[in-house]
Amino acid sequence: MHIEKNFFDNVLNTIMDVKGKTKDDAKAHLDLESLCNRKELHLQRLHNGKVLKPKAKFSLNIEQRREICEWATKLRMPDGCSSFMENCVDVDEAKLSNLKSHDCHVFMENLLSIAFDALPEQVWKPLTEINQFFKALCSIVLDINKLLQMDANIPIILCKLDRIFPPSFLNFMEHLHIHLAYEAILGGQYNIVGCILLKGNDHHTLRRISNSL
Repeated sequence: MHIEKNFFDNVLNTIMDVKGKTKDDAKAHLDLESLCNRKELHLQRLHNGKVLKPKAKFSLNIEQRREICEWATKLRMPDGCSSFMENCVDVDEAKLSNLKSHDCHVFMENLLSIAFDALPEQVWKPLTEINQFFKALCSIVLDINKLLQMDANIPIILCKLDRIFPPSFLNFMEHLHIHLAYEAILGGQYNIVGCILLKGNDHHTLRRISNSL
């Protein structure tokens, strides 16, 4: 769930344009100028010396963000399924915060495509594909043929996301997704639970992964 939580937090904070947590900040736009051919997202220097950050297609406006927050306050889940979502929503600031790992798990596998259906199709569709990937990976019964197909599809899905979001969006935690279907093929559900529950405070493991990239 920690891999799911980290990924969902990045998606949520970037699409909802949460200040200080979004991956779509000024530094990301500078990276786009030097690394990517996306001229429509390059910082614009104005005559008064100020810099304008263009709005990206994956970022919702304030009205859309508030609609999502109001929708989240009306969600009613079965007992024990998730936290009381209304406590995690700030409609005035148009953001969701303090979501627990299991809340992110529920959102990632069941609500992601519904919550962000206002996004353009070229953004919404890859998010739906990663939503379906995690849902199939965490299902009660794992089908070997489906896992083989998932193992072949996940690099393509991540490449689609890489073409949409800023370079800083896909860090090593997002690239761990590439290995999950293969780990499930080798070790089954028990093994994949161990992979998905990789904790963010496992500094030794994260350092080894970071150094190998």
